[in-house]
Amino acid sequence: MTIDVAPHLFSPIKVGDLELKHRIVMGPLTRSRSPKEVANTLNAEYYGQRATDGGLLISEGTSPSLTAAGYPNVPGILTEEQSKGWKLSTAAVHAKGGYIYAQLWHTGRAGKSEFQPDKKAPVSASAIPIDGKETPRALDLDEIKYVVNEFQTSAKWAREAGFDGIEIHAAHGYLIDQFLQTSSNKRDDHYGGSIENRARFLFEVVDAVLKELPASKVAIRLSPWLGIQNVSDEDPETLFKYVLVKLNAYKLAYIHLTEPVWGGWQQGPPHSQSKLQILRPLITSPTKLLLTGGYTLETGEEAVAAGRADIIGYGRPFITNPDLVERFRLGKPLTDYSDPSKYYGGGREGYADYLTWEEEEQRKEKKEKLIPGSGATHSKY
Repeated sequence: MTIDVAPHLFSPIKVGDLELKHRIVMGPLTRSRSPKEVANTLNAEYYGQRATDGGLLISEGTSPSLTAAGYPNVPGILTEEQSKGWKLSTAAVHAKGGYIYAQLWHTGRAGKSEFQPDKKAPVSASAIPIDGKETPRALDLDEIKYVVNEFQTSAKWAREAGFDGIEIHAAHGYLIDQFLQTSSNKRDDHYGGSIENRARFLFEVVDAVLKELPASKVAIRLSPWLGIQNVSDEDPETLFKYVLVKLNAYKLAYIHLTEPVWGGWQQGPPHSQSKLQILRPLITSPTKLLLTGGYTLETGEEAVAAGRADIIGYGRPFITNPDLVERFRLGKPLTDYSDPSKYYGGGREGYADYLTWEEEEQRKEKKEKLIPGSGATHSKY
């Protein structure tokens, strides 16, 4: 498939205040290569490699709170030092004419005490653990206010770092999702019980970041029906319809929904039969809909053509294909990304050392010239 038969993915679209030249978005991917929680030159190389003229990247989850980090070597965005570290990456992306959003990610009870201040238990809506993990402590009312303020501070530092916008991670069983859904929220105050109460924390975070950024630079990620990390709801359709109707009034840049059944998480029906179609009419212009979760070039093109999405996010294919957009454009095969052994942690290997299609062809050509008897002109070096 080439651009001639993927006209919808390779068509321009306005997302927030960005004029995108195509609709292939790099989704957020945890890579754990930022020691001491500060983004560095290696991260900048990685993001710069994957940037395209007029294309949008979403950063890996970056910690917006002292209690947010749940995994080693995850970058933060809460301090001036962390903001300056991220400037290297935003500059690298902008140098290629691309755009980049920062994803603000609070892991909540999915984290570990070893990453918490004073080694305290990780925080959540209620003191209910994920299977096999330590029991979190429920945030008290003052702590909730503090975390909301930290999101605002992080939005400011993201702006200072040169990010083109931010995406609030309210999906995948992390902190905001833990407040939203009934399996993880058993509070009896005004953050628990009714849908309005359970959604209160989410909207306080949205309102806080909007004090630093216009709605055209703010997005949010949700994952209805995904059901991972022991997070689920008694009535997910009613819950997420309420949330999306209210979010739609904000006129955010985009709303990012994860497909409830896909690839490495759990297998299910094709994207064309996704439950998310129930929610599609609730997201209206100017807010755009981004879908991620196991998409190929073909299924992404079909989703945009059918109006089920405005833009499509790709995750794992971007890990091993820094030139993924160009490979899609030219119909070239992708470098395999089925081996996760180098996804998380480490150095440049398995991170910034993957070749573009052009570089792969040049390497093949060079090898052919060095093979005796190939009939090609041999290099003397």
